[in-house]
Amino acid sequence: MPKLPVLTGMPDFHDSVEYLRHQHHLSRESAAHEAGISGSYLHQIIRKRTIPSSRVFAKLVGSFDLDTSQRQHLYDVCQPSASLPPAAELRRHLTEIGVRHHLDHLDAQDVLAAYFDPLQTVLHGNRLFHSVMPGLAEADDNILLWILSTAGRDTIENWDAELRYVVTLVRAALGRYRDLPRARTLFRTLREHSDFRRAWDCTPMQVTYRWARPAPTGIRIPGAHKHLSLSFEVDEYSAYPDILITHGLYNTPAIAC
Repeated sequence: MPKLPVLTGMPDFHDSVEYLRHQHHLSRESAAHEAGISGSYLHQIIRKRTIPSSRVFAKLVGSFDLDTSQRQHLYDVCQPSASLPPAAELRRHLTEIGVRHHLDHLDAQDVLAAYFDPLQTVLHGNRLFHSVMPGLAEADDNILLWILSTAGRDTIENWDAELRYVVTLVRAALGRYRDLPRARTLFRTLREHSDFRRAWDCTPMQVTYRWARPAPTGIRIPGAHKHLSLSFEVDEYSAYPDILITHGLYNTPAIAC
């Protein structure tokens, strides 16, 4: 049996189709037949990197047993890479509209809160948010890079599961923004971490678009020998489609400082 390809690079439509063909134990002729296209056309898609028409794309994707998120991911990587403003521009926009006042208000209500972009770069966060993510600035304000840091490993309970979950979120985002210089720089930086390589390479085609966490995130309070469970809620920021906002609810006495 041919060895299953490993998707180690940036998300790519043509490589993904070849991976799915192998995963379903299909020859190119069989895969083409399942999709209702010619074998030569499938060869052009995979090897010559031809972009299929929308009709052929739908037939090809429909020939594989994919969930909704995987279908969306294949659609994203088949389309031209999307644009995303630089983090500094997004951060400046939030500053200009006065989000610090909102974050300070949430601090007073014992609610963790932060604004971030789809590549997991934190744009603004309140005091409580930063208190449970020590060393975030040293990780370029990137959530996944922080998880991979010593501080992240020491702070997060069930660290492996959290890493794998966030990797599926980042894979979806990298697929959508794959040609952006900062997306490619982020991916190269992530690949320098052996834990990321392991999590990425062993979860091919596993993507998540829903930001709702399947379970609370366990956090160790730095220097307090306490634990808390954070329930995160993530929503799109209606005033700016490239910005997300998260709120974290927790047991107040556990984090009081």
